[in-house]
Amino acid sequence: MKLFTTVFRRKRGVVLFVAAFLFPLIFVVLAGIDTFSKRQKTTRNLLESNLWFSGRTALEQLEQQFNELEKGLLNDSSFYHLYKGDRLEPIKSNPYFFLIDTTYKILYPSVAEDNDNNLLVVDQNWKSAYKESMDKAKIAELSNQTYSAAVASYQKSLTLAQTKQQEALAIEGLARSYWSVRNNAKAIEYYQLLKNKYSQTINLSGHPYGLTAPLQLHVIGKQMGKEVFGTDSLLKTYQLMLDRHWLINSSCYFFFKQEYESVLEIDNSAEVPEFEKVLKCSQFLENHVIPLVKEKEKYSELNKTVDINSAYLEAKDAQYLVSFKKLYFPELNKTCLAGIYWNLDSIKIDIIPNLLKKLEMETSLEFRLVNNKNTNLLTGEPANIPEESLKLTFNNIPFPWELVAIQPGYKKLESDAKREVIIYGLLLVIIIALMVFAVFALMREITRETNSMLLQTEFVHNVSHELKTPLSLIRLYGETLLIKEDLPEKDQKEGLQIITKESERLTHMINNILDFSKIEMGRKEFDLKPGDLKKVVQNTLDSYRYHLLKKGFKINEELESNIPQVTFDKSAVEGILINLLSNAIKFSGNTKQVAIRLKMSKVNIILEVADQGIGIPEKELKNIFDRFYRVKEKSEFEARGSGLGLTLVKHAVEAHDWRIIVKSKLEEGTAFSIFIPVNPKKEEK
Repeated sequence: MKLFTTVFRRKRGVVLFVAAFLFPLIFVVLAGIDTFSKRQKTTRNLLESNLWFSGRTALEQLEQQFNELEKGLLNDSSFYHLYKGDRLEPIKSNPYFFLIDTTYKILYPSVAEDNDNNLLVVDQNWKSAYKESMDKAKIAELSNQTYSAAVASYQKSLTLAQTKQQEALAIEGLARSYWSVRNNAKAIEYYQLLKNKYSQTINLSGHPYGLTAPLQLHVIGKQMGKEVFGTDSLLKTYQLMLDRHWLINSSCYFFFKQEYESVLEIDNSAEVPEFEKVLKCSQFLENHVIPLVKEKEKYSELNKTVDINSAYLEAKDAQYLVSFKKLYFPELNKTCLAGIYWNLDSIKIDIIPNLLKKLEMETSLEFRLVNNKNTNLLTGEPANIPEESLKLTFNNIPFPWELVAIQPGYKKLESDAKREVIIYGLLLVIIIALMVFAVFALMREITRETNSMLLQTEFVHNVSHELKTPLSLIRLYGETLLIKEDLPEKDQKEGLQIITKESERLTHMINNILDFSKIEMGRKEFDLKPGDLKKVVQNTLDSYRYHLLKKGFKINEELESNIPQVTFDKSAVEGILINLLSNAIKFSGNTKQVAIRLKMSKVNIILEVADQGIGIPEKELKNIFDRFYRVKEKSEFEARGSGLGLTLVKHAVEAHDWRIIVKSKLEEGTAFSIFIPVNPKKEEK
């Protein structure tokens, strides 16, 4: 911090530069923000005045588009076709079409009227001769059971018949009489005639022969053990009934539906049959739509200019829109009421979104369809209507909703203003940050240079001290050998050994300095050759053993014999081992013990040098390989050194593509492990 303050004070020019640039910049930014705010208020006023006009115009356009769609559906030709046709075509749904006359009788979709007095109505229209013959035939068949007389009377009635229904009733009597006397061939012949020629003709019960005759043929065939009218044919007839092939009433439909399902042994269809759709539609018209049309007709008399009447209807927990108009049929000189009704859910899901999408593209507004609870009907979620919006009520269409018009310009205006303020703010922050970074980088560079100078000074001091010790010993023993010529041979040998070992130590220190110099200049080269790693480790340890023993170290030597040959630089490996052993000597306290291990793992050779010295603090481990670095942890133990040994070790290890790992604990010792892959492609993780 002291150095930081000193550097900062020395660079007053930097501070003045930052201040001179910063204050005008802040003024410009504040002025710009004030201008943005005023411009935002002016634009907001313009948008508010435009929203009401655009919103009303959009609503009118939406109603007009829907009315055009409605007119297209209420096309005259479609209803002429429905009236002139047999009215048995599939029901038109979503929206549902309906056609009623001025007496409010349903013409489409139609079902036969329930009439319990059908027999009386038919009897009143019969001619007397035909009626007498038919009565005689019935008495013979049903009361007297004289079937030959009944057949003769039915044959006569057939010749007297003047309508298709009369013919069918006589033929039905003939089929029934022949079946009673077990003349199955004749019975089958007449029932097939009823099925094929008189399919749409109804009997006295109001049942079409197209439904009754197939059942009779199926029963006869079953009694005979023959397939006269099989289940496949019966199933087709059943499906035709579901699809409204015959105009029958509801009681007749459900009667035959149960009969056919019983004979065919089938369950109710999962899909709603066409007839039941028509029946449901007809009931809905009777119970809900026609009363609404009657009520609307009263008021429509007061307004002759309205072509299409529309009304809102709520029934069966659902909402509907009913639209109808008067339609004149010239050929019949008859006026009817033609209309449609549809579920409002289908309108808001299938129609409104597309119309609103077009409006949004044309007006650049946003629209939401909401109910009285402010729920967005298009998403089912809360509408979240902003304050700057306009609620519009439908005028020409009785929708129970409101249209919310939102001016997206408000959001864009606010977002643009915020974006501009943020951009200006970011520019200011970036410029200030760049200036601060520049000042910081400048101070950091000055600090680094200062630290480098201090480290180099300390390095020179430490190296001088390190060199002084071996030089002093060499000089001392050299002078002793020169002066004292009568020294015992043992002392002379010891002196020469010390001179030799200290010379080697001095050489090692000088080599370290030279190697570091080469590394810094990028000129350090390694001579990689295959060799016996164990032999090099053993020789290096032997040459350094004197120093270890002299310092009182106990050596634990574990060198495995099965170490394969690897490629390495001999002098580099010697330097690695000597530097690690030198550190072990320097940083061992009272426990003087060093272990040198060379062993094989699965794919690596592991060279390990471990001591039981003072250890390295955990936070310092990441820095120990830096040049000139010395552990800053203060303790009673102090050791001098150049600070280059581990830097050279790291460089040599990486030059061989090896790995080095350090494990250390304070007061417990340090272990350096070098992983040397036998096969570089399979190095152990």
